[in-house]
Amino acid sequence: MTNPNPFPSRRLTAICLIAAGVLMVVGFAVTPWESEQTSRAYHDTLAANADQSQVAAVFLHFGYLLLVPAAFGIMSLLAPRGGWLLKIGGVISVFGMATLPGLLVTDSYDLAMAQELPRDVSVRVTDAAGELPLSMIMTLPAVLGVVLGMILLFVALWRAGEVAVWSPVLVAAGWIVSFASFGLVTIVIGGSVMLAGFVLAAIRLLAPERTRAPEVTADATAMP
Repeated sequence: MTNPNPFPSRRLTAICLIAAGVLMVVGFAVTPWESEQTSRAYHDTLAANADQSQVAAVFLHFGYLLLVPAAFGIMSLLAPRGGWLLKIGGVISVFGMATLPGLLVTDSYDLAMAQELPRDVSVRVTDAAGELPLSMIMTLPAVLGVVLGMILLFVALWRAGEVAVWSPVLVAAGWIVSFASFGLVTIVIGGSVMLAGFVLAAIRLLAPERTRAPEVTADATAMP
């Protein structure tokens, strides 16, 4: 049975999806990308583009943050008919989304080190931080949670008949393209593809009930 009064509402969920996608794409596009994947190149780029780096971090922070109400809106909308996809996707997406926006504060410390310390010292500190054995406990679940969690939530939306299949396909393809190679072009293209998936989902969420995708049989996603 459909939740008649989900919170966040369909409208708010749709708005958050579109706003998150737009802010993420802008953040990706504004980010000054280094010429190679080394700490030295990263610090040189930060120091040479200090204001741009800060603006990009702010856009990305709020883009990732807006995924939180969007995810809760999807979970509320589909409960209790979302099945195991909703349960697993909801849990891991919240893990990721609760962590990833906060990790962007490290950009400020990287920028400060790049500006205030000799380059050999700033590079050595950054490399040492990256080699700390427990740091991956925070960073890896954050990234995987957002990526895999959002894909599963969108698949759950499709399985429940709330969106067309193109929405989860575009969201998944957007993440794949973003991680395909290191660089501005691929991540902006990937982010734009993902935004298209968000927009298509938002349009369906705002559409009158008769125009939504036909519902898939609930038994396909129900927990045993």
